[in-house]
Amino acid sequence: MANRASIRTVALAGVAFGAIGLAATEARAGGFFIHEQSAYFQGLSFAGVAAGGPSLSAMFWNPATTTQQGLGLSSETDATGILPHVDIKPIFATDGAGNNLVPLGRSGNIGKDAFIPASYYTYGLGSMFGLQGVTLGLALNAPFALRTNPNPLWAGLYYSRESEVLTISANPTVAVKINDWLSIGAGAQIQYFRVKLFSAFPASGSFPPFGAFAPDQLRINGDSDSLDNFGFGFTAGVTITPTQWTTIGIGYRSAIDQDITGDILRPAFLTVPPITPVPTIFPTAFVNFSATVPLPDIGTISIRQRVTDAVTVLGTVEWQNWSRLGTIPVFTVPPGPIPGVPAALPFNWRDGYLVSGGVEYQWTPSLTVRGGLGWERSPIDDRVRGTRLPDADRIWLSAGASLKWNEQLSFDAGYSHIFANNGPINISAGSGNPLFNPALGTFIGNAEGETDIFSVSLRYRWVPPPPPLITKG
Repeated sequence: MANRASIRTVALAGVAFGAIGLAATEARAGGFFIHEQSAYFQGLSFAGVAAGGPSLSAMFWNPATTTQQGLGLSSETDATGILPHVDIKPIFATDGAGNNLVPLGRSGNIGKDAFIPASYYTYGLGSMFGLQGVTLGLALNAPFALRTNPNPLWAGLYYSRESEVLTISANPTVAVKINDWLSIGAGAQIQYFRVKLFSAFPASGSFPPFGAFAPDQLRINGDSDSLDNFGFGFTAGVTITPTQWTTIGIGYRSAIDQDITGDILRPAFLTVPPITPVPTIFPTAFVNFSATVPLPDIGTISIRQRVTDAVTVLGTVEWQNWSRLGTIPVFTVPPGPIPGVPAALPFNWRDGYLVSGGVEYQWTPSLTVRGGLGWERSPIDDRVRGTRLPDADRIWLSAGASLKWNEQLSFDAGYSHIFANNGPINISAGSGNPLFNPALGTFIGNAEGETDIFSVSLRYRWVPPPPPLITKG
């Protein structure tokens, strides 16, 4: 009894830890979309995510997988640490007046270590309405996030300093097992969004007065500040089990248009001829703004194929509709144009893809080991790459393990190393890069990066409800 009580205490602590941590985290992930929602699938480079398995976290990609969890209440808490290293080396950099900025040097490591929690809950109700099973679910995640922060003084300071994006999402779901080979599920997405974009502003700064190399910052802060502005969407999915050895899953997370409001602080700055006929000081401007950020819909197809009693192979193909993220108009109050305040934020990204495969081996009845390899096409290519998020295509190499402590408690651990391609950056007049602004100058350079990811989870299957009492009439 003491052992049972201690296990229950650990499980409750894990659930609370995940729920509290989700509200406070500031996550950074390459590519803006955070795959790192599962320690179990982390060890597979996310192969098989939409086909399900023992981990509740599959519901993030496909809500139909919750019918695999059986009767009663189950919970899972995941915690992931991301340790990125991304450095940008300038090759040619000038300000708007043509001054050489290369001596200001490299960005330093713009990637910041991040903690990402996630929590999952399912409750299997059993047979209802002629169906084999009905399962309720709830997922709490941070599905989109970014945090980068270069050195305060570096060669690309006019194009980026600190950047941050954070989403917090609640995803209640319901799934039904129609028969032995088919389950379907659907759910709602309720999502909060926050963004912060800072950059140095030309010809600003008070020490020295309006000095070129000690500029003040242009600050953009916005969020979906009320329930009316929260983003809403849905999830849906299906699992097909043609044989007891094969499961195929198809999952979909809808696009969400995030309506945000906030403020823009533009520092005071000085203009000189030929920009203005005489030297002119523009005072500090503080304006409110609104914008709509179109986040992508995501489709995932996975397979889980048991080859022997001990060996299972898994695969995933995932599509991310990042081409929705074009140029975002910025509406200011009072309405523009306001000198130095952006009227739009250009992205013009392409669709992203992840293709991965993995193998799982049942080493002992209580220990399972796994590994996976993946290739991800970044939504950012050479045509639009900037200094805030110099993302590039990457290779995922992962390994993990699960320990079944008893029939109720299990632990998962996963590790991934991401090998990112070098990312050339060309923000210049002849590049066609939509980020180029002649007032900010030119930046040409190269980004190099790699990332280590560590993830753990605790899964707990609570005692199922007792069977209904049947009495003779």
